[in-house]
Amino acid sequence: LSFLQARSSDAEALLALKSSIDPTNVLQWGREFVPNVCYWQGVRECRNGRVTKLVVERLNLTGILEENSMNQLDQLRVLSFKDNSISGQIPNLSGLVNLKSLYLNNNNFSGSFPSSLSLLHRLKVVVLANNKISDNIPESLLRLPKLHVLYLENNLLTGEIPPFNQTSLKFFNVSNNNLSGEIPAHSSLVYFNESSFSNNVDLCGEQIHKQCTPSNTPGPSISPSYPIIPKSQENHRRKKKLILILVPSILGGILLV
Repeated sequence: LSFLQARSSDAEALLALKSSIDPTNVLQWGREFVPNVCYWQGVRECRNGRVTKLVVERLNLTGILEENSMNQLDQLRVLSFKDNSISGQIPNLSGLVNLKSLYLNNNNFSGSFPSSLSLLHRLKVVVLANNKISDNIPESLLRLPKLHVLYLENNLLTGEIPPFNQTSLKFFNVSNNNLSGEIPAHSSLVYFNESSFSNNVDLCGEQIHKQCTPSNTPGPSISPSYPIIPKSQENHRRKKKLILILVPSILGGILLV
């Protein structure tokens, strides 16, 4: 894309995004306001005419994030929509291949954890706290080699905590969810204290000084089964055993006569 085409595509993407999250026209986006997209409200940085940092916070934005328009902003390094009222599922963001920091905290996002984030290998900061995100934390997040911050507190997450092994992980919080099972002890998580895991009733492990028991650790769904011997076969065995006991006794009696 030429310089002007690239700038135009970002402007179109932002206008499409505005139509889905700004029904009250809080965002002053449009060439009638400012001709150059790099000076639009919330655009904090551009490189070669492309938007690289978008920070749109505390504007009471509503609606949902539209996948196609979001992924057109493929030069974004920083994206923040924190402290709004955006709802719905967090869309597939796999097109944001240059993204390093994502702030979607303090909104009304729901649905499953956005597993597409594990495809963004430059991602360092993921802040999704204070939403209504449910289901498991995907183990595919282990593929993020530069992950530095992961804040997921105050959601509806369930299942076990993946064994995060990134040495880059320095800030971590999954408190106030519905997580269960043992906190991985032989991973980067061993360095975080109890506050990072608090208020998950079924969690256990060294970090929270709670011993794991069969009730909060996964195990076989049924007890080991044993073969059931039919009654007819059991009676036959008893009769055979009785005969084996009686025969030597009778023979002994005969020999003594």
